[in-house]
Amino acid sequence: MSFREACLGRDQLPGCVSDAINMAESRGQRCALLAINLCRFREVNVDFGFDTGDKVLVQLVERINGILKSDDKLFHIGNDEFVVLLENIKSPQVAGLALGRVLDALDKDFDISGQMLSLIAQGGAALYPDHVSRADMLLVAADAALMEARDRGKRFLLFDNALREGRRTHADLRAKLGEALEGNELQLYYQPQIKMCDGSVSGFEALARWQHDELGWVGPDQFIPVAESCGLIEKLTYWSFNVALRESAKLCLEGSSTTISINLSAKLLASNEVVDLLARAINIWGADPSRLVLEVTESAMMADPQAALDILLKIHAMGVTLSIDDFGTGYSSLDYLKRLPVSELKIDKSFVLNMADDMQDRKIVQTIIDLAHNLDMHVVAEGVENQRVFDMLTGMGCEIGQGFHMARPMPVKPLSVWLNEIKQKNGAMA
Repeated sequence: MSFREACLGRDQLPGCVSDAINMAESRGQRCALLAINLCRFREVNVDFGFDTGDKVLVQLVERINGILKSDDKLFHIGNDEFVVLLENIKSPQVAGLALGRVLDALDKDFDISGQMLSLIAQGGAALYPDHVSRADMLLVAADAALMEARDRGKRFLLFDNALREGRRTHADLRAKLGEALEGNELQLYYQPQIKMCDGSVSGFEALARWQHDELGWVGPDQFIPVAESCGLIEKLTYWSFNVALRESAKLCLEGSSTTISINLSAKLLASNEVVDLLARAINIWGADPSRLVLEVTESAMMADPQAALDILLKIHAMGVTLSIDDFGTGYSSLDYLKRLPVSELKIDKSFVLNMADDMQDRKIVQTIIDLAHNLDMHVVAEGVENQRVFDMLTGMGCEIGQGFHMARPMPVKPLSVWLNEIKQKNGAMA
């Protein structure tokens, strides 16, 4: 039996949901819809073929049907999307428990002719009449909960009114961000990175900033997750590459031959597209790859360590420097760390900000510095806010500092002025 014969199809879903809602209304009961997405299932089809993919789905459907009650229904509504309709649900918590059991079943490896394959599934759930009053809105609400779970990196979420408003805000911000990228409304700010030994400029971190006519300043913690969730992150990253390399070339002509650091989204570590985008930008501007630093967070790499390693090795082969950002907040192992083609660790500012008064933070900072040096890496400390912390880091052997004590992020024109002032100051002291 094929997996399609063991579950219902998308065209049968509206009628079944309407029937379930009518039944629930007449009996004073609830019904629930669970939306399930199979992350990276497309890669199974690409890497192992569609026949293997279909065999995985056969086992997947068997597992889900083995959990469901006799009056529950399973639907296959897309290549990597399934929906479960639950009737006679006593509470939202019961729907959450049911969704958790389904996801537990899908977490186990699939044995396909001796080849062990794994999937990661995420889900969202919505209930009638708790969350919606119409049949056509139940799937919309469950899908909204699923999308929110994906955006937040959660295993699953239940729909609620706050999520509804959040999705509306998300959709509005997504449309405005698309317009901003088309209209070149974003700009890069650059925060100087300073050598601790002599106070000279080592490089700059490029930070995307967005000022909207209606919304005012929109923080990167708001618009970057939106870009990641709606497919704009590639466009935003390519824009960042091009602007950073163009403005870096301008600074180079003015006598500043420093590095430019750009943050790399976790979403881009799952495919080769970022390698192509980077190569294209470097070629357009005739840039020296060694002057470009890509920063990747620990948590981004650990989402799929092997895929991340493959992408980082390709970027390193281009001559681009790689840095681990926010080090100390993730869960990378030493074995994984030593395999990475990384030459820089950035200490997360959460350890640096209070290290002058917190012994444990000082010990963590010193440990990270020693670890980096033992692995032939240099260290950048983020969050250097005062001279006391600056002096402590210098004594610990930290090579580079970044923070408001030295300079705040600024657009390229004020940065050029700031650099000239630094040169004049250093010249007067010589």
